[in-house]
Amino acid sequence: MRTALLSLALAATLALVPGCSGGGTANADGRPARRLVLLSLDGLPWDLAREKMAQGKMPRLAALVERGAWAEDGSLSCFPARTAAAHASLWTGCWADRHLVLGNETPVRPRAAHTILETRPGFDAAALAAEPIWRIAARAGRSVTVVQATHAEPDNGDEGGLPGLRIFNGYRRPVPSAVVTGPAFSADGQSFLVERDGEGLAVSCPPVRVHVAPGTWAAVDHPRVRGVFYVSIARLDASGWELVRSSYSAVVGPTPEAAARFRAEVGGYAYNAQKLDPPLADGSPWRREAYLAATRLNADQVRRATLWALAEFPADLTIAYLPQPDEALHELLGRAELRGDREAAALIDDVLSVCDALVGSLEDALGPGGCLAVVSDHGMAPADRVFYPNLALERAGLLARSQAGGVDLAATQAVFARSGDFLLVNTLDRRGGIVPLSEKEAWLSLAEREIVRAAEASVGPGALLPPLRPGASGAIPLSAEGDSWLSPGTDGARLFTILSPDLPGRNQPLSRELSPPVGYHSGDPRNPRLRGIVLFAGPGFRHAAAAGVRHVDVAPTVLRWLGIEVHGNMAGRAIAEFLENP
Repeated sequence: MRTALLSLALAATLALVPGCSGGGTANADGRPARRLVLLSLDGLPWDLAREKMAQGKMPRLAALVERGAWAEDGSLSCFPARTAAAHASLWTGCWADRHLVLGNETPVRPRAAHTILETRPGFDAAALAAEPIWRIAARAGRSVTVVQATHAEPDNGDEGGLPGLRIFNGYRRPVPSAVVTGPAFSADGQSFLVERDGEGLAVSCPPVRVHVAPGTWAAVDHPRVRGVFYVSIARLDASGWELVRSSYSAVVGPTPEAAARFRAEVGGYAYNAQKLDPPLADGSPWRREAYLAATRLNADQVRRATLWALAEFPADLTIAYLPQPDEALHELLGRAELRGDREAAALIDDVLSVCDALVGSLEDALGPGGCLAVVSDHGMAPADRVFYPNLALERAGLLARSQAGGVDLAATQAVFARSGDFLLVNTLDRRGGIVPLSEKEAWLSLAEREIVRAAEASVGPGALLPPLRPGASGAIPLSAEGDSWLSPGTDGARLFTILSPDLPGRNQPLSRELSPPVGYHSGDPRNPRLRGIVLFAGPGFRHAAAAGVRHVDVAPTVLRWLGIEVHGNMAGRAIAEFLENP
């Protein structure tokens, strides 16, 4: 891997890229050769970002606000405020009633061929029923490089007629990270030996031998392992070692040659390097440091990948994604806010600092002639209880359990879906259905009443917001793929409960306390704590704040900035307050 000279080479190359310096040029058709990098920071809440900017803990983001255009009360996500569904709204300019991504898992269509229990990943390109911004822009003749985005893979095989579109992805089906304490570990069937090597460790599997120095991450690029992975020493003393091995996955590209170049010159994404067993936030000092080291690694790989793409494939629009601070907030926000855990609060600040540094490094690379947009898919709120709607349905006689412990569709009228925060009636128009369509409303109303009653009895008053039906909410249209949408109640600071699609044992309680409490996001995004961030800065954007910004407005705004007619199927609008030439 050519890591030693990569930063210098990128800096030299970026200086020659139109739009990455102050001067800029014009394309052959007279369009300004401006460059926009759109960065998604997964799960960055607007209220938290605003607080940390005011405290001076996210200075680079604050500097963008000082010269850019931003959503002053945050951006309204989609219902439910889940990663896959919310990103789908950001990329397509549509609500879930059109893009049909209803959660991180989503129903399999058509309904006549599938049961109410069948799901597919909500992150896949094929799950989208609406076209994402990168395909719309490429079809309009603009160049687009997707460094990483939800719903962009597998998409490279369907780029006919779109030569300006290049997609790189390496977050699909990653092999989880691990902590290695013994003399060997396996990766894709290859056995790697671990031994002391001077002041550090050596990791070897012929033909590869890598020295791991304390305080660093070392890349391991073995020809028979599908992707590059990284190793770091978390603890090394006389009694042994704790070696963190990051996740890894194959990086796909627009061509095998481009993917090979990415691997050789950038490496891998090291996604979910923070999720280890046991959890990193277990009180062990070295695990806290390992958590931060893994977060920095992931952010640095996103930075390197984006800078590499800007240099190798300069485009009108470049899209990048970081799975932070979502991962950290899930683990730590409940501890920090509901328990006053100072260590958790400090760790959140450190992770946000890593995110802020990524923003700053991309801004520096683009220079005054480049544009940077920062968005997030949703916010986050603490929660300390979980409630099981399917257990409530079973006790009401609306759901039957199979001998294997799952759902017996032959005797089930309604189920709380694993694919989103909604109820489904097991109607005859679905495979395995038993409820006549004429009886659907009666069964659905009964299921709603039983779940709300059980939630209030086991959690407390206001545990759930009133159920919503498709067509009943004009502000956030709901997909008719879900029959009735549920959302946890809130006291303004926390969510009263997490709604779990699991079916615990018959004798288990309908709800239980979460210890420690967690950070969570789902349900109705009109909760101010679930609002995300939308920020644009650079040539073509004003210094202005706008109220009432929604996720569906992001794609139209980017298209208008690119000089492209906003897609007629989009529910969003180009934010005129943001644009110098709306």
